[in-house]
Amino acid sequence: MDSSGLLCEKFVKFVTRNDTSKNEMRIPSDFCSKYGNRLPASFHVILRNGYRLPVDFDQRRGILKGFLWFFNHFDLKGGEMLLFEYYGRYDLNVYIIGTNCSEIEYPHIVHHLQTCHPRRVTLGNGGWRFVFFVIPLYRLLMRYRQTGKISCLRTMCDVLGLADLKPFHMLLFTYDGVGMVNVSVFDENLFEVVFPGSPTSIDETSPAFDIASIFEITIQSCHMLKYCYGVDISTEYKDLCDMWDRIDYINVYSGDSSWRLQVRKRSDWNRTTINDASLDGHSKAFVDKVDEMIKEVDEHSAIWKGKLTEMKKQAEHIMAQRRNLASQLLDFKNNI
Repeated sequence: MDSSGLLCEKFVKFVTRNDTSKNEMRIPSDFCSKYGNRLPASFHVILRNGYRLPVDFDQRRGILKGFLWFFNHFDLKGGEMLLFEYYGRYDLNVYIIGTNCSEIEYPHIVHHLQTCHPRRVTLGNGGWRFVFFVIPLYRLLMRYRQTGKISCLRTMCDVLGLADLKPFHMLLFTYDGVGMVNVSVFDENLFEVVFPGSPTSIDETSPAFDIASIFEITIQSCHMLKYCYGVDISTEYKDLCDMWDRIDYINVYSGDSSWRLQVRKRSDWNRTTINDASLDGHSKAFVDKVDEMIKEVDEHSAIWKGKLTEMKKQAEHIMAQRRNLASQLLDFKNNI
């Protein structure tokens, strides 16, 4: 599943019994207003097991068309939730949360138009997701606050500067299968609330580790080329790079904008590269926009070139007329 490009945005759709008999699905207006112009008219919705659903996107109405096969293939009856992820590329990732609020066990299938084999879904490859709704969760927090069994959520509130979790409607927990749980929060429209970068929270029980304050990269002209997808990180920051996995991700913030960049270690482990050309904005929408501008400039250049050619012809015609008039004037003078 594609996970490079802009910082991942998430939203959740409840599936009703009525939805499962339709071929269309409406997506949140907030998502359409922010990213609708980035998505092509046709793309894929991708699941963890390799299933790729071709859909058509009606940007004006905010509707995805082509979901009836999806509902039938995964035997959805209503009551499930679909968690969508968007990484600023061409497609949407989707996870199915069952009626028990936990991610389902995916069947070993692919779309009938695909010729590949299904992908094996494991806990170590993509983690495992489950959701809690804040009102019952808030009561649960109150019940277990003295035991400290859910103290991490209280710490999360402290880091975010919140008294409690009441401002949110739903929490999504993603367990990576090793020991890390990521938490995403959603508003009443089930659209993810994205916070700016926060410092790492450390208390007396946390293991001691060093945090690098900064690292620098030098942007060169070659990095601005359309098909350049990597920027090397200097070996000067090797200690920092050693903290990352073979393939990892970093978030970059600038004002209200944010990017999710992939970092990958080369096979010799001596150099780490920032991939996917996110530094110069080479998302499909950006490239398409630049191509459109270049095409427009070429069209205008062709028009002006044609006009210049016509003006040159007119100038040559005027010069010929001038020479002809000059010759007639000379003849007239000689005949006087």
